[in-house]
Parts: sequence; C-alpha cells; structure tokens
Amino acid sequence: MSVQALKMEGRILMKRRKLFSAIFPVLGGLLILCTSQAGAQGVFDESLLKNFNYRSLGPYRVGSMIMDFAVPESPAKAHLYTFYVGTRNGGLWKTTNNGTTFEPVFDGQGRLTIGDVSLAPSNPEIVWVGTGETLNARSSYSGNGIYKSGDGGKT
Repeated sequence: MSVQALKMEGRILMKRRKLFSAIFPVLGGLLILCTSQAGAQGVFDESLLKNFNYRSLGPYRVGSMIMDFAVPESPAKAHLYTFYVGTRNGGLWKTTNNGTTFEPVFDGQGRLTIGDVSLAPSNPEIVWVGTGETLNARSSYSGNGIYKSGDGGKT
C-alpha cells in the first residue's frame, strides 16, 4: 500500500471518528429528552424492565477507549456482520455477528495497545494492525510495530 493511500485512508478514518464523536452526544441528549418526556407523561413503567436480561456484548473494561474500527467493504454479503475493534490497551477484537459476541484476535502478541486497524481493500482477510497509542499523554502506551494477518486475524 502506498504512502499516499495510507494518508487517504487515515483521513477517512479521522472523518469517521469525528462523525461518531458528534453523533453520540446528540443521541444521548435525545435519549434523555425522550425519557424525561415519557416520565412526565407517566408512560414509563419500571415493570417493563423485568423481562430484560443484561449481558456483556463485547470488549469489557479494556481501558474504556476504542482507538479504531475496521469494516470489510467487499464482498458485502460475505462480511455483512463482520468488523474489528482496536482498543487502547485491550487488544484487537473481531465480531462476525454484528457485535453480539466478540473474540480477541491479538492476545498472543507482545503488545495489546492498538493504535490503528485496517483491512486491505483487495482482500478483507488481510488485516493490518498498528500497535501503540496515537494519543500523547502521561499514560500513553507504546507499540512495537505493525502486524499483518492474511487469514482474518486467526494468525
């Protein structure tokens, strides 16, 4: 992959991050607004919650920071529910069922700090993982290189 293609992909990822960081506060505000409206109208009944079973849906207590996402673009049907999640100090996670469950795919490596994850546009089974944190702070974690998997993260 050329340097220019990597820079372009980096710009796209930054735009996605900005979009996510803009959307989540708006959704949270709408949720608060809707629940306060429902409470005011007496629609919410706590007994409605008794049928919910709470469970962990993915990476749990991994430094509370998601560093990057990677989603296969093609073939769309074959990878419809697959995506990768790179975390600050919890490794790389993969789901093939749209986030219902996750499996760790980077535990055997020396570093669990993921700064970037990308998939080759030509082959979604080729996964590139950049270790090390992209944020520079007192508690930043260093990386030890870039890793490549040719089998969707199995090795």
